[in-house]
Formats: sequence, C-alpha cells, structure tokens
Amino acid sequence: MPIGRLTTKSKFYIDLAYWERQGRDFHRELYDVLCDECRQMFAPDTMQIVDHVDAVTGQVKPMDALLDCASAVCDQAPDFVTPKMPLTRAIFRAFIAAGNEPQSAEEIFARIKKGSPSVILKELLSPQMEQDGITPTEF
Repeated sequence: MPIGRLTTKSKFYIDLAYWERQGRDFHRELYDVLCDECRQMFAPDTMQIVDHVDAVTGQVKPMDALLDCASAVCDQAPDFVTPKMPLTRAIFRAFIAAGNEPQSAEEIFARIKKGSPSVILKELLSPQMEQDGITPTEF
C-alpha cells in the first residue's frame, strides 16, 4: 500500500467484498455492534434491503436494513462510541454509523472525538484495520 500518498483527508471504507473473500460474515458482525434499539427491531439473521436516503444529498440507494438502522439510530445512541472503547473499535463503529460511506481520518475524528486525525490515519493503515477490510477509496 503506497502510504506516502495517503493523508488525514484520504477516504476509507469497509470493503464488504473483502469480508466475503475471507469467508467472514459482515452481517453477523454488524448485528453484534448494533445498539439495543436496533437489535430489538431485527433478528440476527435478518437479511433485508431497504431504500436508504442520504440526508445530505437526498440520493436513494439500496442498503442492508441493519446498516440503515445503525446509521439512523445507533449513531445517536450515547454508548455506541465511548471514550473507554478501544480506538480500532470506535473507528469501525464510525464506519457503521456513517452507513459505510467513505470517510477520512479527519471525519472519523470529528465523529468519535478520540485520538487525533493523524493517530486515526495510523490506525486505518494498521494490520488490525486491514483484517477488518478497511480500505482506502483510492491510492
């Protein structure tokens, strides 16, 4: 990975195809991090696609119902990201809360208020994040 070109403004996302190639179940992982309110609305094996409306652009796109709930409901839950939570978990949840829209280290920092943009970038480039399919949108 050409690290020299990536900055705190570079965008990253969770590569769901990576999860599939690794034989990992992103949907199950997603269910495990949902807030209590979303867990009450869905069963662990719920596989439903809904129309997600981007609050900023108004663009409608298909999205997993669990991810849609996470971006609408969990993002508002006070315990979804906490100061005591490990940074890597907070970063992963920031992607979930954003509906897995590409985000920069600066945007993630603004959401989780933990670490700093440069520390978050370092984590985004770590082997732990690579194992979770966190991928830059471009090199």
